[in-house]
Amino acid sequence: MANAWPFSGRESQVSAIRAAAEGMVVAGEPGVGKSRLVSEAVRGLDGVAWVRATAAAAEIPLGAFAPLLPAAPPAGNPLGWAAGALRARVLVVDDAHLLDSASAALVHHVTAHRRARVIATVRAREPAPDAVLALWKDDLLPRLELGAFTEQETEGLLTDALGGRVEPAAVARMWRASLGNALYLRELVLAGALRDSGDGVWRWSGRLAITPSLRETIAARIGALTREERDVLEYLAFGEPLGAELLAGLASPAAVEHLEDRQLVTVETDGDRLQVRLAHPLYGEVIRDGCGTLRARAMMRALAAAVAGHGLRRRDDVLRVAVWRLDSGAPGDPGLLLAASAQARAARDLDLAIRLGRAAVEAGGGVSALIAVASALSYAQRHAEAEQAFAAAWAQRGLDDLTRIESGAGLAFTLGREQGRIRESIEVLDATRAEVADPHLRQLMLCIRATLQCLGGDVTGARASLRGVPGAGPLDPRGARALTTTETNVLFAEGRATACLESVERARRLLDREPDAQPSMLGALLDSGAQAHLLLGDLPAAERLAGEGLALAGDYGTWAFPKLRFGALKAQVLRLRGRVADARATAADAVVRPPEGSAVAMSCLGELAHAQALLGAPGAAEATLARARALGAERVESPHMLLPLRVAHVWAAASRGDLGGAVERALRLAETALPCHLPHVLHDLVRLGRPDLAADRLAGLAAEGALIPLYARHARAGDGKALDAVSAGFEELGMTLYAAEASARAAAAYREAGLTRSARAAETRAWSLSRRCQGARTPALLGLEVPGLTPRQREVALLAAQGLTNREIAARLVVSIRTVANTLYAVYEKTGVNDRAALAALLND
Repeated sequence: MANAWPFSGRESQVSAIRAAAEGMVVAGEPGVGKSRLVSEAVRGLDGVAWVRATAAAAEIPLGAFAPLLPAAPPAGNPLGWAAGALRARVLVVDDAHLLDSASAALVHHVTAHRRARVIATVRAREPAPDAVLALWKDDLLPRLELGAFTEQETEGLLTDALGGRVEPAAVARMWRASLGNALYLRELVLAGALRDSGDGVWRWSGRLAITPSLRETIAARIGALTREERDVLEYLAFGEPLGAELLAGLASPAAVEHLEDRQLVTVETDGDRLQVRLAHPLYGEVIRDGCGTLRARAMMRALAAAVAGHGLRRRDDVLRVAVWRLDSGAPGDPGLLLAASAQARAARDLDLAIRLGRAAVEAGGGVSALIAVASALSYAQRHAEAEQAFAAAWAQRGLDDLTRIESGAGLAFTLGREQGRIRESIEVLDATRAEVADPHLRQLMLCIRATLQCLGGDVTGARASLRGVPGAGPLDPRGARALTTTETNVLFAEGRATACLESVERARRLLDREPDAQPSMLGALLDSGAQAHLLLGDLPAAERLAGEGLALAGDYGTWAFPKLRFGALKAQVLRLRGRVADARATAADAVVRPPEGSAVAMSCLGELAHAQALLGAPGAAEATLARARALGAERVESPHMLLPLRVAHVWAAASRGDLGGAVERALRLAETALPCHLPHVLHDLVRLGRPDLAADRLAGLAAEGALIPLYARHARAGDGKALDAVSAGFEELGMTLYAAEASARAAAAYREAGLTRSARAAETRAWSLSRRCQGARTPALLGLEVPGLTPRQREVALLAAQGLTNREIAARLVVSIRTVANTLYAVYEKTGVNDRAALAALLND
């Protein structure tokens, strides 16, 4: 990676500067890219001269202009002499706020008398000479406020600079660390904050290092500090944000005010409190690095004592005090550490949750601390460690019912949901339930059992377990949430998509009343809901829920389960939309480092292999399937998790030309598929050219929503007209690849019936739709050809598509009207379209 970064984004600002005939003042914070923006705006212009003001040159009259002026100034009227000596047509003045008064007067004179087009940069909120201030205050030049990059713009800048895609979680981290400051972003990248993972995607390296040059830049920005000011900054570096009242008890209030005046700290209103923060996150990195170990520990002990002394009133006070005490080497309080570990887990900071939980174990927290560590390890997809910790807790004797169920259910979920070891998980659950007397907890265990049975493909058994829940007595709130959530999962597995979505809404209302409920419950609801929407053919709703699910991973993306599961779901939606390359990229991003033995990783690897196969890369698909086997796919007992892998095997066979093998695999899959998966599997047989093997079964499925009936119509469509209608139906649902395939089959049917013109129209439509599928190469699309037009035909077609009449086209091309008419007739014959509107749609696609 080169040190010089490419210019990225900000096209509108470049255009604004170029369009400003008299010039412009560009204002912004240090490092936002003012100079680079102006450099890009004046690139290619003639007669450009640069003046770079510095604090050192400000000591000398006209010092900044010295490189542009003759060596010997006259005895009198230096301003007129200097203005007359300038030969620039465009004068760029960088950091004009640092100009000496004579240089500032010269810039004002040149601007006022239009001797040159002046483009100046100034640092926002910094004092500047009166003559510079007058440039915009007296309306001599417009002023452009240049802000930092947004998160989206940061992604574009990083992508351009690194020459590859950047993982979204890494973009978020980089933006939070830099606040979009271009200079800081560049220095963080040079320090190794991002790494190339080898697949063309840059990811967070796990560390936030600072280069010496960035450290010097930030230190210069902070400047000289009094002892009192340094105390304030150090407290904030270790504890921001801090309440103004609390900070006043630790450090000098006058120092806080002075630092706010210097724009080194910010004071924000938070409800009825004032919160003090450092003006930039990287200030904290530099300040912390400058503290010795003993000083740092003293600051953290003081912070912990101060916040605890105020009564731990705010929600995150427990977590902050626990971390300060732990980092300062203070004795551990197991209760505080346990509560803090739970907060960290809820915030998806799983590494911190594990650390705090282990500290609680060492401090004598007992089985509860062991369960806390195990839960955080499970969320982090560290399955072997989680299993070991849960098993150790579960093996303890004399546990109360709640602790027994927490250890047993945790172990069962780690074995079943996380690793796909369904039979073992149900054995653990049943053994746990046998030791629990509390009726509410026994009801909860039945719900968990139904969930695991559903994951294992025993939908009938899951329904039977659910029927036993109300019979055990009235439900408490926790049991009601668990029952409704599990009911949602079972309804989807039964293929009852509409009822599933109704259950999702009921369950979400229950969860909304208890914000601290297990996030895995919400994940399960979003999962079932998204898949139910797909079964009904509502791709936008499915994509929305998949996005909500991905957000559960947290800002730092440390909870791997939703990243893998909902990454697979998002990839599935993109694949169904025909955005096959995007589906491949999404699945690849989610599964870059899958944990060994992770059942949920199998669905993501399956979507990756599926997309690779559809893109005509059977070798890549086979490599991905082999990767899944190496990670333990054969040990996974969950049809839900394995289905994408099994479907990928079908399309990998088709991609390498083994249609018979693909059909055979799809038939075997259809024999064992759950009701929720069966329609998609049967429709794959139709797409593989064997509708006869699927038509009767598709016709017999419950006709919910728009998609399953459309699948059935596709299987029954015996002529071109019926297939045209099916294609239109898929396009209306946003399923572009399926629409293209149906049109390609329609073209073949028309051709077989001798309807050449209709065949051409269908083939042209198939070709047009396939162009939106990012290179997909399925059996139905392999014979497609681009409608061939001669250069003259294309020229006439483009003009006709723009709405020109035959007479207007003839006049423009200096040909006869008859020639235009004949050419258009040939175009219509080749493309199969009948009018200018259809022609415009084809050519603009």
